Amino acid sequence: MSFQTKTDPFGFTTTNGPADGILECVSVSDNASASVAEAHDDKGSFVAAETYGAQMAPSAEYKVKKSGEIEGITLGAVTTYKTKRVALANVQVNTSAGGEMTVSASGEEVEASSDGTCPATYTLPDIPVGVCHHAKALFSAFTLSGTGCHLQSANYTFACSVGKATKDGVTIAHGVYEAYAEAQIEIIQTGSTEPTLAAGTGWFISSPLSCTNPDADYPTWSATLRMHLALDSNS
Repeated sequence: MSFQTKTDPFGFTTTNGPADGILECVSVSDNASASVAEAHDDKGSFVAAETYGAQMAPSAEYKVKKSGEIEGITLGAVTTYKTKRVALANVQVNTSAGGEMTVSASGEEVEASSDGTCPATYTLPDIPVGVCHHAKALFSAFTLSGTGCHLQSANYTFACSVGKATKDGVTIAHGVYEAYAEAQIEIIQTGSTEPTLAAGTGWFISSPLSCTNPDADYPTWSATLRMHLALDSNS
């Protein structure tokens, strides 16, 4: 069986791209949508309809081919995907104990005339990736301590909001704002010592450690940390 080649909407895996030779794009979704205007007659029955504002919000999933660092990913960067202009809005890096590291990304369609520049962009820190199946503390987001306490998963999100000016459902201008990083972690406790979590420089604990202690199992703890991303100096 021959499968269709996947087109990376955000250019991560293109030659000389941020993840050239490090990631493989394995899944892509267009996530196309549209709005519908409908009118009723005096009896409440539909008498007219028009579809407008068709747009896409593509997403992609990547597998790690080799260990390395992904450099230069920028929230707000605009690329061309299926003739549409798309702004990168979200990047996720997931790690877990016994699970492969995965990377995913999503974006939103913007005005067709966008030349790839934007009044605001947010360049992400270098993303270290590897082929090991480990839960990993990345980006100096936190430190974990406690005898018998083990990190089970650490999932990282980098995201920004995309604001759009529209006319008849068509985007005529856009901008990005309020970018942040978030780390969601889970810890298992195998002894009597509860875990201790400390936020790294620039990070803060937005959701404190919370324990779930089920019947016939070890206690698990979860927490969330956040960091506000700085606007690029040339924005």
